[in-house]
Amino acid sequence: MIIAAFETPRRLAQRARHAALLGAGALALSLAGCATQGTEDTRYTLPDDPLSDDRAAAEAVGDFDGSVWLSPLSLTSYLDDQGIVMQLDDIRIHQARHHLWAEPLDSQLMRQLRERLSAALPEADILRRGQTAQAASPALHVDLRVERFQGRDDGMAVVGGDWRIRDAQDRTLSRESFAIERPLDSDGYPALVRALGGAWDTLGERLAEALTEAGTRATSD
Repeated sequence: MIIAAFETPRRLAQRARHAALLGAGALALSLAGCATQGTEDTRYTLPDDPLSDDRAAAEAVGDFDGSVWLSPLSLTSYLDDQGIVMQLDDIRIHQARHHLWAEPLDSQLMRQLRERLSAALPEADILRRGQTAQAASPALHVDLRVERFQGRDDGMAVVGGDWRIRDAQDRTLSRESFAIERPLDSDGYPALVRALGGAWDTLGERLAEALTEAGTRATSD
């Protein structure tokens, strides 16, 4: 089986469904491994979303003015790879061989998350583990696990996982699972990457709200 160079995430899923309908199980099983000979790699980064000062002020979600330490992101094993992931059905995934992340996915996600939290919590000090805080109190720590960051066969981008927010005494202030879906504007890997970036942006907004609530709890205890 040869997948043409213009194959897209949605077409991959459609081929898998058509194979099942036609009884050609071998076609579906071969999707993950076949590729056009000589196909050039295409590399992607998550889209930047620069904020103007006016927009940043409008999108601030709280007045939390403490420190937030972000622990290294935990990715499920099949996401910790260069290939962009497409979910073909409820049990199968396809990892692209020629549509790749330009840098490690966890590095991109952490950078985008820091930018979103900094915009949403302009008074907060958003830090990586090991950095020195300027705002001493309250001090919150975020542990974030990502279990899904992929396209789906119905034309949706899916981001899922969970977070834990804890205080300086390691007491859990917030623990939540998240599942965010965004429709693709068009077919193709570029549209998938942009939709995934939008879903990750939404996660940043939700986490900023949770940090504001957790900061209030931390100062009232």
